[in-house]
Amino acid sequence: MIIVIPLSIEKQNFLKKLNRYLIFAVLVFSWLSCRKDNVFLKGEGTLSFSKDTVYFDTVFTRLPGSPYPRSINKRFMVRNPYKESVKVNAKVMGGSSSQYRFNVDGRFGIVINDIEILPKDSAWVFVECTLDPNNLINPVLVRDSLSFETNGKQQFVQLAAYGWDAYYYKDSVFEQNTVISKTDKPHVIVNSIFVDKNVTLTIEKGVHFYSTANSVFRDNLGDLFNISAINVLGTLKVNGTATEPVVFEGDRLQPGFENQAGQWRGIHFYRSSVNNELKYTEIKNATIGIRVDSLSENSDPNLIVRNTIIKNISAYGILGLTAEIYIENSMITNCGANTLLAYYGGNYTIRHCTFYGSSGRRDPHLIFNNQLRDDNKVVIKTYPIGFAILNSIIWGVNETEIGFDLSSNVTPNPALASHSIIRSKAALNGVELLLNQNPLFKNLVKNDFKLESTSPAINKGSSDYRLTLDLEDKTRSNPPDMGAYEFQ
Repeated sequence: MIIVIPLSIEKQNFLKKLNRYLIFAVLVFSWLSCRKDNVFLKGEGTLSFSKDTVYFDTVFTRLPGSPYPRSINKRFMVRNPYKESVKVNAKVMGGSSSQYRFNVDGRFGIVINDIEILPKDSAWVFVECTLDPNNLINPVLVRDSLSFETNGKQQFVQLAAYGWDAYYYKDSVFEQNTVISKTDKPHVIVNSIFVDKNVTLTIEKGVHFYSTANSVFRDNLGDLFNISAINVLGTLKVNGTATEPVVFEGDRLQPGFENQAGQWRGIHFYRSSVNNELKYTEIKNATIGIRVDSLSENSDPNLIVRNTIIKNISAYGILGLTAEIYIENSMITNCGANTLLAYYGGNYTIRHCTFYGSSGRRDPHLIFNNQLRDDNKVVIKTYPIGFAILNSIIWGVNETEIGFDLSSNVTPNPALASHSIIRSKAALNGVELLLNQNPLFKNLVKNDFKLESTSPAINKGSSDYRLTLDLEDKTRSNPPDMGAYEFQ
């Protein structure tokens, strides 16, 4: 007698799925068993390439004793136009002395043999270079080529890059007064530099600094900390001119990075730092353009900024932490968070400046704060604060572009806004303010912040706060225009 025990619905479904998987596995095994080996092209083969020349534009030459800098990876495609597979042998023609390297299908080197490309298929080739110093002032063209050999047929893709020698500063500490004035080659900061206490670093007109992206410091325990590229514990003096400014930016030289924010970590003035001054300086493409810590340790501001442009910054144009900063004839624009964040109090003077906030933010781009809060947003400390906005333009895409996070228990001293255009939904106390009147810049798309002939800022500045020359050293009228640029 046979007893049939009915299966549960769940078990029946499981067996059905298992049966389908077994059938699929058998079919795949049968197909693999019957599949013929690749048929390779027997005769001479001609491949096609997506590029005939791989061009790197300009690359800094190698820092002695270091693999820095490596170029970006450039790529191109090699295609097999045949119905059969091909085997390709590839190499850098310059051999072991070449300054180029390449990668195909995860294989890296200067010689890669037996590269298989399936019928009507293709393979990506990645190329990079590290160029040796050439001891010349101007960039020098460095050429090589990649050879692709298929059944005796040899084809070439050309490689080209301009190598540019530089003055390098790798984790440099300036321990005595130093003047940097040479302009024949760029100056490159690798990781970071430090200006020691009681030491002055002076940078003269026309010097151009480039900085690597990630600046870190390793302590005695081996732990890594992110820091700024330029760290000032002593004094920094930058003496650019209108025609020969001093420029600080990231080290990406290839097209497309000219205006990209966040490429390097900016300049940091520490608490012990005194008597700092930036004149005719351009700071661009950083994470934080300038950071200033703590009130000045003497009677002068921590930092004086004159005729300076700060632009394309991923976070803060200027971050002041209980700092004393004087800014005149300067423009700050295109900052991801704030053009100026005056945090934990301090003293700030903005005179004949143009601050413009672009899109992508919710908060105002200029903020004054004097309150410290805990994790529950409870105020645990307040700080003295003072500010003066004179003959300036504070404008942007938001309805309010100036914010105040101030304790009612602390009276700002001074608290002055005079003869300025300010965009603010809230009413502001001030003298001769033009609230919410569009300053009519010439061309915001092209970041041209000079004034149109119909601008309400023309001749509306105060003679009491007038600076004789504007950001570009052009003479101001009397009364002057508001902002960094005098209408001409």
